[in-house]
Amino acid sequence: MFITNNRAFFTRITRFTMTFWCFFLSGLSSVNAAQSWQTTPFIINSFYETVLGSEYGSGGLTVKKWSKTVNIYVAHQVPDVKLHNELLNAQIADLRAITGLSIKRVNNKSAADIQYYFTSQRKLPGLVSATSGQQSLQYIRGAVCLATMRAKKSGQIHSAMVYIPVDQARMHAKLLSCVVEELTQTMGIPRDSDAVYPSIFNDKSANNYLTGLDVVLLKLLYSSEVKQGMTKTQLKPVLTNLIAKMRREGVISSANRYARSLRVCRLAGC
Repeated sequence: MFITNNRAFFTRITRFTMTFWCFFLSGLSSVNAAQSWQTTPFIINSFYETVLGSEYGSGGLTVKKWSKTVNIYVAHQVPDVKLHNELLNAQIADLRAITGLSIKRVNNKSAADIQYYFTSQRKLPGLVSATSGQQSLQYIRGAVCLATMRAKKSGQIHSAMVYIPVDQARMHAKLLSCVVEELTQTMGIPRDSDAVYPSIFNDKSANNYLTGLDVVLLKLLYSSEVKQGMTKTQLKPVLTNLIAKMRREGVISSANRYARSLRVCRLAGC
C-alpha cells in the first residue's frame, strides 16, 4: 500500500530503518558476546578463576585433578530414578569424551571415588553430616545443590561427594544444571565466578549446560602439560602455549558447536 502523506511515509521508513538496525546490531552484539570469551587472556583468566582455589572452605591456589579411573556410586533417595540416571549417564559420557578420563559407575560404595546422591531438601542436612562431616553443614545454606572435593597436597583429587536435593533443584528450575555442574566441578573446576561467561560456573548466567568455554577449560585442565599442584605463575606459559595450539587446531573456534553436540545438550534439546 502506498502512503501519499510524505511525513507519514518518511516516519514509517525511519521507524522501519531504526528497527532494522537495532535488530541487526543486536544480532551482532549477541555474536560478539558469544565469541568474546575466545581471546587468550579471557580463557587464561577464566581458568584461574574456576580452577584455582575452592568454592567452599580454604583451598590452595594450585591445580587439582584426577589421575586415575574415577568410580562413581549413585544413591537414589527420591523417585524419578530413570530420569536421574539418564541425565547423569549422559553427563558422565560427556565428561569422559572431553577429558579423556576413565569415568564409570560402580554398585559398591566402598569402591567409589565419588558418591553421588539424588536426595531431598529434608534429608540433606543429615546426609551431608553423615557423609561429609558436621563442618560441611555450613555450606548448605543458600545452596540449591552442592559438591565437596578432597585432594592431596600434591593436587591429586582422591574423593568427592555430590548432593542433588531434587525438590529444591526443581523448585529453582535447576535440576539439569545441578546434575551437569556439580559432577563437572568434582573434575577439578571447583569455583564459580561472575567473571567467567558464558559458563555453567557463573551463578548469574542462565546456562544449564556446558558451554564452549567450559569445554575448553576442561580440555586445558586435562592436557598432559597441566600438572597437579601447578601454581598461577607456572600455569601462564603453559596455558598460553596450549591455547595457541588449540586455536591452530580449530578447537577454540568450534567449541560452541561442540558443546551443543554433547549428549546432555541433545537429550534436553538445548
